[in-house]
Amino acid sequence: MRYQQSREESAAILRRALQLMSPHRAGYHPLSYAVWYEHVAELNPALTQELKKLLASEGLLSDAEICRLHALHIAARDVETFELAGRELRELLGKAGQDTLEAETTVQRFTVCLEEAKQQLSGPEGAQAARRVISEVLQRAWQARTTLKSLHEQLIGQREQFAVVMERLERAQAEPLRDPLTGLNNLYGFKRAVEMRAQSADLSAAAFLAVDVDNFKRVNDTHGHVIGDKVLQKIAEILSGQLAVEDVAARVGGDEFVVFLPARTLAAAASLAEKIRASAERTLIVRADGGRFAGEVTLSIGAAAGCPGDTLESLRHNADVALYSAKAAGRNRVVLAADRLTS
Repeated sequence: MRYQQSREESAAILRRALQLMSPHRAGYHPLSYAVWYEHVAELNPALTQELKKLLASEGLLSDAEICRLHALHIAARDVETFELAGRELRELLGKAGQDTLEAETTVQRFTVCLEEAKQQLSGPEGAQAARRVISEVLQRAWQARTTLKSLHEQLIGQREQFAVVMERLERAQAEPLRDPLTGLNNLYGFKRAVEMRAQSADLSAAAFLAVDVDNFKRVNDTHGHVIGDKVLQKIAEILSGQLAVEDVAARVGGDEFVVFLPARTLAAAASLAEKIRASAERTLIVRADGGRFAGEVTLSIGAAAGCPGDTLESLRHNADVALYSAKAAGRNRVVLAADRLTS
């Protein structure tokens, strides 16, 4: 996004942003500057709204939280702008190519018509002048056709070059879709990936896992954020190792993970969730001094399967409800949405 503030206005906004940044745990880096700048300048209402909620409930913000806010409310907006521009450019190129082809076809038909007229006028002696004029027109028409054909070939080459550029830009835009700590999708990347799969998937044949690290705040408070980050990275590693290619995992909050399983029954999702839970329970984290973090790392997991009429939102909600049941039942367990409904 290009900001429109003057130099003086920007300086005043940055001074205020620095004041707001200073109490928090997040570092002074470009993502922090962008988040607080857009908040102070009132450029991003959705960001400001969520920021105020976080400040009211959590107090001090970490680097991970700032990165999440930036990815969701700033990078995601820029990605949407990029995608819109890409669609418009593709449509423009497609239309230009079609117009050129139509023009070339029109000239070709015109040439055929003139050829036929020339043949018809070849008999009478008085038509000599007409034949000469038609011959000249034909010559110019062929020249025009050659020019248009060359233009069309150039357009095809430009379209291929455009496709290469778009591919590079699409790779470059992948970064805002990732959680910088774990390498998993962030919330926006997760939504995009799930939407792409959900278009071709039957949600009644899909499943969803909602995953929380148990007592994660205690881990941070007791052992520090470095250990906390390592725990999150380990959980991401476990998820990545257990999932199939078509499955989608993401970190969507501080210690919150979600998994979309486009082709799993509830029984299969439960089996996968139990493998994930058991792997986390065996986790050992190495401290910076080489020692072992022997504290317990456990997960509460809620699993839900789709039913006819389900949406992605309802599927995730059912998994969340099952997750709350797992926490209420003592944590370190998998609860199925079906169990909740029949208990």
